[in-house]
Amino acid sequence: MAEMNGKVVVITGATSGLGRRAAIDFAKGGARVVVTGRDAARANETVASIAASGGKADVALGDVSTRAGARELARAVLAKAPKIDVLLNNAGGTFKALEKTSDGIEKTFALNTLGAFVLERELHGAIAAAKGRVVNVATGFLDSYPVVVDELLEPKKYSGFSQYGRAKNATVMMTVEQAKRYEKDGVRVVSVHPGIIMGTRFGGGQPKIAQILGGPVMRAIGLGATIDQASERFRIACFDDVPNAAYIVKGKPAPLPKPAQDPAVRSAVLALLEKLAA
Repeated sequence: MAEMNGKVVVITGATSGLGRRAAIDFAKGGARVVVTGRDAARANETVASIAASGGKADVALGDVSTRAGARELARAVLAKAPKIDVLLNNAGGTFKALEKTSDGIEKTFALNTLGAFVLERELHGAIAAAKGRVVNVATGFLDSYPVVVDELLEPKKYSGFSQYGRAKNATVMMTVEQAKRYEKDGVRVVSVHPGIIMGTRFGGGQPKIAQILGGPVMRAIGLGATIDQASERFRIACFDDVPNAAYIVKGKPAPLPKPAQDPAVRSAVLALLEKLAA
């Protein structure tokens, strides 16, 4: 097991669910965690839980679903941590209907992919200073969601889960391209599928009985996880000696989703992200 004691770890979306659990677990392991989120009260609750277990944590507030919000968050993080060992881009979600951010960007892609890209870009110097790691959260079953780059912003046919799959495929593509680009800086970039956890904000939304019965089924088919399993998978992705550009599933490097294996599409996704982040 890799050492996390003394490491500075920034976790987006750390005010609830898996992000909160990972923040608490990492702090118990000796990491200094920067808890980020939009809600100050919930962020402070996470920090209080960490302090109660003897851990160390700070709060940095911001909304990564907009470019200005991601940059504001980066400034708040850098005020707390001029060197960053791990950036865990955990913030994400789905939306039942097509929505756009104040930037005019489809919200699923903005939150799950573009926000992570902009935040890393703003924090890159601090990550490189620590020869650190970026961990981008993806999901499973991505072979079913090919990416048409133009439709990331303007999907012709919208469904919340399909757009989420496309955004997460784009995130895996982004990860591979970041890994190649930043290797010279000593920065490792990986993606991880932690598993959907029934009962959390992402895995919730269904009737209680469906959550109880659905959890074992989803775990059996490889899409779900317990919160203990998911936090351990985060730990592996953040601290263990995993290959640069790896896509980590069930705690081990796995083949890239088929859409992410196309270098031309990966390059087009990165070009779009750079254009939007400019």
